[in-house]
Amino acid sequence: MNGALFCGQNIDVCSGLLAMKRPVLIVFDLDGTLTDSCELGHLLFKEVFRRLGFGEISDELADSFNGPSSDEVCRIMGIEDRKAEYNALIDEVETELVRSIGKIYPGVIEMLADLAPHAHLAILTNGSPVYCRTCIEHYGFAPYIGLSAGFASGVTKAMRIGMWEQELGVRRVIVVGDRGTDISNARAANAYAIGVTFGLGSREELMGADILCDTAQQVTNACMRVIGEI
Repeated sequence: MNGALFCGQNIDVCSGLLAMKRPVLIVFDLDGTLTDSCELGHLLFKEVFRRLGFGEISDELADSFNGPSSDEVCRIMGIEDRKAEYNALIDEVETELVRSIGKIYPGVIEMLADLAPHAHLAILTNGSPVYCRTCIEHYGFAPYIGLSAGFASGVTKAMRIGMWEQELGVRRVIVVGDRGTDISNARAANAYAIGVTFGLGSREELMGADILCDTAQQVTNACMRVIGEI
């Protein structure tokens, strides 16, 4: 969802996972990769800007905000001076929507369960830390995810991946995402890039990936092939 950079590792429930030696780190995007958040994002921005006093914004405008940073959204809407209010509303409404209409893609839990014994699993999202934590708890990701990060100014996805790679001492990093920015950040981090075609990005947008996957099971298979090569 909203946001662009990262902070806040949420590892207290998964310290045992981090302590285990594994040669690979798999970093998952959240929206459009693990969670089917298209409807959620649409309703989110409609409701947030209604509460901010903008009335009913267009469907096209609401959908265009599913991905850009909060800085960029606030700039477009001319509310840089209300950013704190905007961010607070995003957290409030996102939490409400995740708990009421949130859903994940078929096979995601099975994918995480299959991969967790073989690799460190992380979530890296453009959403806020509150949104990230809410999703991990609500969707039942906690038993499998050892690291997670949400919005923080000044740290790119590629930088965060590099920090985790150094911290864990892994030999290979795999990045799984549904947008071209996920692929470009994977490249910047020298990671193997998996593009998922069931999210928000088009196949054309993802053509820079090492492999495209149409299902969660295909993601599992692709990751296991990379792990097998270590």
